[in-house]
Amino acid sequence: MSTPQDLDRRSTILKVACTLLQEQGYHHTTMDHIAHQAGMSKKTLYLFFPSKRNLIEQLILEELFPPFTPAPHPHESLESQLRLMIFQMADIFLCEKRLSLLRTIIGETNRSPSIQQLMTELFHLAGSKTNIQNWLQAQKEAGTLTFANATDAADHLFGLTIGGPMLSRLAHCGAARNKADLQRYLEEGLRIFLHGCTPLPLS
Repeated sequence: MSTPQDLDRRSTILKVACTLLQEQGYHHTTMDHIAHQAGMSKKTLYLFFPSKRNLIEQLILEELFPPFTPAPHPHESLESQLRLMIFQMADIFLCEKRLSLLRTIIGETNRSPSIQQLMTELFHLAGSKTNIQNWLQAQKEAGTLTFANATDAADHLFGLTIGGPMLSRLAHCGAARNKADLQRYLEEGLRIFLHGCTPLPLS
């Protein structure tokens, strides 16, 4: 079992690695640099992470693919459940710290085959999207939503809601929306999604 001191050290290592990755890129960020900036020996660093690839993998997995499991609320309407899910996702994915790291990773995928391969693997392993797909699939099976497949439905839901503001922030092509404007945008995207995926009443 990890001690509080171990957890603190691990957290420090990940924070340092995140900073160096954004400042220097993947190729120039070495385990020596990370250990030095974290104020610990390289031997200690390797006790937590056996390789640079493993360290960066854990950093990306924890920062860019945080666990997200929609909690069922059967007593609430489908729209209310979706609204809660979307606003939780917005809090996760529109965080500037996370967006800053994502900008770096996007740039690194063009320069580093290792990062490109890592992102491909992590995207398939990440649970966030899969959990949303599972939730949507459950709604389809219950007859409350209709669509061809849950994978596309999850992409449509993301694109109609968080996708626009996230892309705008990533590319610095627009100012961050204030809370009220973001809420209005997300609500409108949600209504469009539900309009397209709600089963037609039987005639």
